[in-house]
Amino acid sequence: MRGLMVKKLIEEAVEEAEKFGSLSSMYFLVKKIWAEYGKLSREPIRDYDFTVDDIILFSLHRSKLERIPFFVSSFLTWYYLSNHFFAQDPLFYFRWDKRIFVYSPRVDAHLLYLARTGYVKISKTYCLTEKGKEESSVKLSSLGERHYKEIDSVLNNVYNSKKLRDLRKIVKDTIFFR
Repeated sequence: MRGLMVKKLIEEAVEEAEKFGSLSSMYFLVKKIWAEYGKLSREPIRDYDFTVDDIILFSLHRSKLERIPFFVSSFLTWYYLSNHFFAQDPLFYFRWDKRIFVYSPRVDAHLLYLARTGYVKISKTYCLTEKGKEESSVKLSSLGERHYKEIDSVLNNVYNSKKLRDLRKIVKDTIFFR
């Protein structure tokens, strides 16, 4: 069937507003559909190997993170997964002159939803609950050892970075030099 990916993304846009309460995510999905309509209307529907929720769980699987490192780790996780699997697009955007320089309203909305459903605990930092750790372990085991180690290695750099400029460098190196 033709045009099914467009339909799937429209359904996702509606879900972003209704289930996750994110009009920003809905807006960015509609913009993506508008910009890529020709390509998406020829693309058959596919199930995602990994969703935005999975990306969040992977990003937090090792330790708790503050807001900026969390968005960096989410971006890097998605970037890796999207190069090896069919991953749902979190719709990241960059604002290099801002403190939170990589951001996704979709990840933000899904993070709040995961907190409401008991997978994530939010205070000054974000961390997985026991329920979230179990789900993360199940999803990570589906990756295979090689992919798991590569994601873990990428995220290790984020966990060990203490300064904002180091996080910016990691993201820029990933985008422009890989």
